[in-house]
Amino acid sequence: MLKKNLITTLCLAAGLTGVTAQTGSASTLSGQTLQSCTAVTPETCSLAHKLGRGINMGNMLEAPREGDWGLRLDAPSIDRVAGAFKTVRVPVRWSNHASASADATLDEVFATRMDQVIDALLAKGVYVILDMHHNSQLFGDRLLPNEFGVDPAVMETRVVNMWRQIALRYKDRSPKLLFELLNEPHGRMDGEPWNVLAARTLAAVRTSNPARTVLIGPSYWNNVRDLPKLRLPPDRNLIVSIHNYDPFEFTHQGVTYLPKPFPTGTTCCNAKQQQTMTYSLDAAVKWSQANGYPLHLGEFGANQSADMASRETYTRFMRDEAERRSIGWTYWDFAASYGVYSPKTGNWVEPIRRALLD
Repeated sequence: MLKKNLITTLCLAAGLTGVTAQTGSASTLSGQTLQSCTAVTPETCSLAHKLGRGINMGNMLEAPREGDWGLRLDAPSIDRVAGAFKTVRVPVRWSNHASASADATLDEVFATRMDQVIDALLAKGVYVILDMHHNSQLFGDRLLPNEFGVDPAVMETRVVNMWRQIALRYKDRSPKLLFELLNEPHGRMDGEPWNVLAARTLAAVRTSNPARTVLIGPSYWNNVRDLPKLRLPPDRNLIVSIHNYDPFEFTHQGVTYLPKPFPTGTTCCNAKQQQTMTYSLDAAVKWSQANGYPLHLGEFGANQSADMASRETYTRFMRDEAERRSIGWTYWDFAASYGVYSPKTGNWVEPIRRALLD
């Protein structure tokens, strides 16, 4: 429940040049209930609301090597997503494309490849969330095939220095390019270690991008449960990223990389399951109201092992509930095992496309 008598700074809506703060349990503009933005600038608040409906280009550039997981981010894919969504989140395993030393010098061939991807997306007019995604050793996870390890003493410093270079490289790009410091910190990055590293990393970004909007999420896989542990640096250009895969036994059924895979056959979405899904969103909104940072739902989705009717129901319900709270989202994912598009058929997975966009 939203707090009474909370002063909420209204965001700039598309086409408007100014807004007025209002007092009450919620603020509205043209019938839309807006998120709390008391801790950020009007520009960042506006951006948080403009992100709207988005997609993750998953299993492409966050593989240890592009193509290792069967997908590449090609021009036709960029055309498809830019024609359907307002925002494209680009997960990238930068750690595997930088030197193993503390300075983490970026591989220029890969960095040039990223220039091409980012510029192609921006040229289409979409918002782009550039996301540092996966760093197995940093989290204490096992290394994947084709992923290299580094001296543990330099793991955190490498993150800072990678972002220092990334930020400098893209400092002159459109404000429609957003940076997301780290996807799903967990394991040895849970809690305070992530707070410390996030502050160091943001400081490095700010040396070249003083006002660019940056996304930071809580630890424990960007789970809402760790929002109370999140200590954000004093910065007025932040959006907080959350992920919601509830009910987990439904969305991740048949996923073989889990320590104890869930059996297939679980359907969705009964009243109890719906309550689980909205509980996390409501907890996030309550945190946002208390702290003044707008939210973005960076990931949600249901694995293809679930039955299609349930996947469609789940997807539409989560979309509607996020939008009811004015939270922009990026669905996981475009063309992999949760996908809205099938590379095999060359067509949209129509029930999921409908659930997201119709």
